[in-house]
Amino acid sequence: MACQPAPPAEEPVRAVRTLTVQPGTTALAHEYAAEIRARTESRLGFRVSGKLVKRFANLGDTVKAGQALAQIDATDLKLGQDASRSALSSAEAQLAFSEAEFKRYKDLREQGFISGLELERREAGLKAARSQAEQARAQAGVQSNQAGYAVLSADASGVVTAIEAEPGAVLA
Repeated sequence: MACQPAPPAEEPVRAVRTLTVQPGTTALAHEYAAEIRARTESRLGFRVSGKLVKRFANLGDTVKAGQALAQIDATDLKLGQDASRSALSSAEAQLAFSEAEFKRYKDLREQGFISGLELERREAGLKAARSQAEQARAQAGVQSNQAGYAVLSADASGVVTAIEAEPGAVLA
């Protein structure tokens, strides 16, 4: 047997465990820490200060654009609006008086009864009255806008995710 190659060594038989893969109910579960947030968030607030008297939406409510969410006491805002209207009426009356006075003094100057300096004073008074009337008109517009800010409305449709004030709170 020396001229023949050595017979190959037998490999030992190893025990193997086999399983058939079948669909099961065990799913791979992964848990991650996360915070879910809206893609767009709007922090709404009143444009003017006042006491919150009503809240129309609660946490988790779905709201539509333009829907009223809360209301502050509008008493002071309406009083400011009334005061600015009165100031406007007064300024317009003063303007009308100054215009009439200037016209009279202009006629008197043309007739030579008053000096040019007196006419210039009346013209300056007329310009001041015009400026006061413009200022009163602008202030009346501001007060009118502010009176409309007593109600807080949703600027877009969405879900209420936070409430930071309750009725009775004074908001600045």
